[in-house]
Amino acid sequence: MKTHDILSRELDLGKSRYYHEILVKGFDFESAKKRVLIFFERYQLVRYSNINMLESSAISATDRNFDERLQAAISKNRQIIYELSEEIKSENISSLDDIIALPQGYKTKMLHVITHFMDGFFGIDTYFYNLEEDSHWVSEKMLEKIKNNPSNYRILSIEAEI
Repeated sequence: MKTHDILSRELDLGKSRYYHEILVKGFDFESAKKRVLIFFERYQLVRYSNINMLESSAISATDRNFDERLQAAISKNRQIIYELSEEIKSENISSLDDIIALPQGYKTKMLHVITHFMDGFFGIDTYFYNLEEDSHWVSEKMLEKIKNNPSNYRILSIEAEI
């Protein structure tokens, strides 16, 4: 498989449209939307030509389905990491020693993408992103903040194009 630079990952994925769920602080949809758009305007690793906020899919933490939606989004991230790791394992990579010997190319790019998930860098592979903690996960501390002030947190769904 021809491999591209990590910054042109969309060429490997073969698509130009991406869907993300973003946890963000905002007292209403508009204030949350503004924070998400500012993030993408300033973010340098991913540049979208168009971002469509799907208002009908937005959900406030006051909604009884919020926790379920949050957990499903986080699970989707875990599934993406699992699939990437399985792809790497298919190359007989089972230890750190094997990773060190891995030649540069598509498989090392998969490791790079996994690392981005683990260290909090948003990428086109990201499904769920916690804008408040710059993370693909949600800490116990953040869950407590949401629980104590649910009207200030929401998940926004976006559809974006490269």
